[in-house]
Amino acid sequence: MGELVGEFLALFADGFLRARHVARTRRRLAAGRPVRIPCSARSDGPGWQPRYLNGRLRITPGAPSAVFTARDLDGPVELPSGGTFHEPEPDTWHSQDWAATAYLAPGAEDRVFLQVDSRYLPLLHAALTDPAAVRAEGAKAGSPGAVHEV
Repeated sequence: MGELVGEFLALFADGFLRARHVARTRRRLAAGRPVRIPCSARSDGPGWQPRYLNGRLRITPGAPSAVFTARDLDGPVELPSGGTFHEPEPDTWHSQDWAATAYLAPGAEDRVFLQVDSRYLPLLHAALTDPAAVRAEGAKAGSPGAVHEV
């Protein structure tokens, strides 16, 4: 019985804590402050391992790139903004619980497969397609009465 209670506690606490972190991230972006969001990433390009790496994506409003860091990487990987998003193949997903997307940076040959909690996805798209819009996206999503897509 105790194991069952522990599973339910972890399930409900994770959702509550994640929702608080997303709201805090949106407020910080609206204020023009840098944030880190939990993210898994992989690519077939040079310098990447052939598996998903759990790490953080550092987004700075107005910066020309976002930076992915993970313990298993030799150093941070910059993802230049201005690229395009593509639908990933379902068999490349690391976790079916997280939203997956493939990002192709401008001038790059290899896509980077990114997975984030679905509540972070609009912020991720804004950060990598139009860095100037990150503050607006954070302010819009964090404003009272805003409709949040699920």
